[in-house]
Amino acid sequence: MNAISIGEGFGRVNLIGEHLDYNGGHVMPLQIKNSIICEISKNKNTDYISIVSDKYKDSFIVKKLEKRHDWTDFIIGSCLFFEQKFKVKVTNISINIKSSLPLGIGLSSSAAITVSTIKSLVKYFQRVISNKELIDLAYDIENNFVGVGGGIMDQFVSVLGNQNEALFLNTANRNYELIPIFKDYKFVIIDSNTQRILSDSNFNQKKELCYSAAKNMNVENLCVKSKIGEHDIQSLSDDELGVSKHVIEENIRVVKAAQFLKSNGAEEFGKLMTESHMSLSKYYKVSTLELDKLVDLANSFGALGSKLTGAGFGGAIVTLVKKELVEELKKYILDNYPNAKFI
Repeated sequence: MNAISIGEGFGRVNLIGEHLDYNGGHVMPLQIKNSIICEISKNKNTDYISIVSDKYKDSFIVKKLEKRHDWTDFIIGSCLFFEQKFKVKVTNISINIKSSLPLGIGLSSSAAITVSTIKSLVKYFQRVISNKELIDLAYDIENNFVGVGGGIMDQFVSVLGNQNEALFLNTANRNYELIPIFKDYKFVIIDSNTQRILSDSNFNQKKELCYSAAKNMNVENLCVKSKIGEHDIQSLSDDELGVSKHVIEENIRVVKAAQFLKSNGAEEFGKLMTESHMSLSKYYKVSTLELDKLVDLANSFGALGSKLTGAGFGGAIVTLVKKELVEELKKYILDNYPNAKFI
């Protein structure tokens, strides 16, 4: 066992392709510099697991690896699933969490904390894990222990992404491509300062609507389809029709966006971002008044396009703007939305 082991998991901003990773669709996240670092060392004071974080004043003593229904579940789940995978006893350790990644605003802090904890456990117990195993294990923890039913995107980009290339990922078969982002434009993340916790939202209800819609249309997942036919409409409820319309059209937008990114078509890419947001607001119904306002403000300033990022229900937007206009944009946003924060 190592004296102190450090693991790092990065956050991400999803440029386009919201709510597609559990529907077998294409997504395009970009890893960001903000991360969560997990430090593990031998616990000299107790035989149990102690957890501390620079984000919270509390410290926790974990005697049994079971859910607490708070942020520590990602860590506890990581320890439990690591035990099961590597047949080791995870105990008598101190876990120190340090974060530069804002929590609960749609930048994948949950995947980052899970990935960082697994990486640190692997180093501490001197085990070996492949990138694929790491992605799968982090996914299982988040879905089957914590209970937030997302797809594979967040874990994938935290492990295999970087900050200069967007990850164009087909979640159905896991084929992916890294595409350099625009040189003369910047993706700016703006926090609405309205936090959301996915496990407490209707995220899983949206997911179930997608699954029931796919079942009613006799397809494995919604992204198999390229359009909704008249016969499909008859078989769907209004809610199922709304989520289906967003998912199917969003999947087409992501494929187009990848081509525009490769051809340096920033204006076309920006238009697709705004179309994505309008769809998320109107059809998927996961936007908020605050997110809509920030999108409108950024676009009225002169951004090429803007959209909520992450699952919605609050959190942040991402906007595409010329690099030389970034500081002017920030001033404009703060003048009209004083609670905004820039990541």
